[in-house]
Amino acid sequence: MQVDQILKKWEECLNRGDVSSIVKLYSREAILLGTFSEIICDNPELIRKYFEELLSKEKLKVHFSLIRSRVYSGTWLCSGFYEFTYIENEQVSLPARFTFVIGNESDDGYRILEHHSSVVPHDT
Repeated sequence: MQVDQILKKWEECLNRGDVSSIVKLYSREAILLGTFSEIICDNPELIRKYFEELLSKEKLKVHFSLIRSRVYSGTWLCSGFYEFTYIENEQVSLPARFTFVIGNESDDGYRILEHHSSVVPHDT
């Protein structure tokens, strides 16, 4: 899979609730600092658990609104904004910011090496 397809595939898989396909996008040694978790997910089992818990939210969807990509020595850095929506008594919209680091794992092609996501702060 090419780099430009990784984030599109990630969004599609999350919106369909396809945990197995999302986990396959990550390197076996990836680190995920998720929007909805306090722990560092640093192995495939923890990444799978994170997405299983996330996808338990009713009608969960994500939409990328801004992606900025740069490449350094074959490693891609993709940062920007996306928004999660789900039902929790009523419709919830949660704007978040992200950074994905995507690299080529030789035989396996490009994989997500690192993913950090956090809620966009509000003005107080």
